[in-house]
Amino acid sequence: MLLEPPPNPNPGFDSVLDLNLLEDWDDEEGIWYKKLLISLVNGETSPTQAATEIDTYITREPNERYELHRAYTYHRDQIPPHTVLNEDPLTVRMEGSTEEEVTIGAPAPGAHFEMVVRWITRLASAFPPEHVGQDRIVAFLEALRTLPRHGIHIINPSRENDEEDNFYTTLKVWPLDGNFLALSSEVRYEGEAFSYRHYPAIQPPPTDRDLRWRNYQAAIARFTARNLIDCTHLCALEGILPDDGWYPNLDDPTHRDSGYRWLAGWVIAGAQWLLRPEVRSHVYQQCLNQENVGRREDMWSRERWQQWKDQFARLAIEERLGPHARELAGLVRQRMVAHEEEVVLFPVTGSL
Repeated sequence: MLLEPPPNPNPGFDSVLDLNLLEDWDDEEGIWYKKLLISLVNGETSPTQAATEIDTYITREPNERYELHRAYTYHRDQIPPHTVLNEDPLTVRMEGSTEEEVTIGAPAPGAHFEMVVRWITRLASAFPPEHVGQDRIVAFLEALRTLPRHGIHIINPSRENDEEDNFYTTLKVWPLDGNFLALSSEVRYEGEAFSYRHYPAIQPPPTDRDLRWRNYQAAIARFTARNLIDCTHLCALEGILPDDGWYPNLDDPTHRDSGYRWLAGWVIAGAQWLLRPEVRSHVYQQCLNQENVGRREDMWSRERWQQWKDQFARLAIEERLGPHARELAGLVRQRMVAHEEEVVLFPVTGSL
């Protein structure tokens, strides 16, 4: 049975939130995708099975489009019956025996990749950092990466002419190496829905938005550390530093309370990049590679590591931050120090 938890008006830090996935306007294809992904996070479908089913569909659908599009464009004698020709070289309308028309465009699997990544990101935002639902999403991406590599037909984006030999090419899947098809842009799109840079912090954590922002950061930190989808530029750690453009003015009495509520949410979210050993190890190793950074997008440097450690130490004793954020700040600072000491003792592994 595919279940979404009911909305929780008063969520706690360990609450599973509304999945927010199924929508009234979903078409048949979208419903199929979403139900499969819900069954994945519910544990009814294994990560390998879900990856295989999605790979099979994403491979078959563009390749079927390719065969029809190629026939229409270059080999009219191979066009199937009940096909209505039109003037658009990237679209073919097929008319079935029931007079139902189906529009089939050029092979473009990119939209499928983008949808899947958006939806697993949205699902991940519903689950607390240590929840098995997040584990299953990470395992699903890893299962995609371990599938046998194969090609999917696409329109050649760098074609110089419309000759058949130049018009099509193949896209190899699934080389999830951090930057495949710039999928982090889809991750970012989903995060904008609850990144409250754009919203006032009316209540202290935990609110639904605080929890989704934390859960999202925990998930993308794991995507990054495992080199599945590089979300470095989406890391919330930068937001806890006073020189960040979104950092609240805590000296302004009229906005001080909301400023600390805002900061508490970002501390809780940013901590997710330093709590889990594998992610903390990744962050530290990246920071060792550069002394300082000039752009926010570059993120990692020795200077930033020290700034985060110092800021967490200050926030750990800031009463106005609230107990949960304050406790996390202290814990993160302890683990950062312990990690540095561990690297000195065991420089090969550099992890706890």
